[in-house]
Amino acid sequence: MIAAPSHAAAPVEYVKVCSLYGAGFFYIPGTDTCTNANQIATNQFDLARAQTRASTGTAMAASLVAPWLPTGTNYAVSTHWATYDGQHAAGFSGLVRVSGNFVFSGGFSLGLDKGSLTSLTNRTQTEFGTAIPAQSWSDVRGLGRAGFMYAW
Repeated sequence: MIAAPSHAAAPVEYVKVCSLYGAGFFYIPGTDTCTNANQIATNQFDLARAQTRASTGTAMAASLVAPWLPTGTNYAVSTHWATYDGQHAAGFSGLVRVSGNFVFSGGFSLGLDKGSLTSLTNRTQTEFGTAIPAQSWSDVRGLGRAGFMYAW
């Protein structure tokens, strides 16, 4: 019986340390990109923040509905509430007939951009337990519009 030659597996380097920038940097596996664990957590927070801002903006745009001006009236106001992906906004709009067929419209919307994220990267062990990076935010954002309309 002939035995097949055994081939030992090549050693695998799971974490390749990047010494270009100092302690804490490593290469992303399979790439030549050097990064820092702190940067990964920061990127996660930035991405979550951008996502809630986009959702708040969508809710604000949806709440900013232009009212219609019924025949024989000179003023109209409108209030709307909208929500998108857990973010809420209120919109207020109005129309004023300047003359005959000439109308001015305007409005504004307020949205509450709120969110939080707990990152499981870059945890630190302390004498009191494990410190886990977390971030919360809450901002009021505004959106406005104005315009004229002439109809015939």
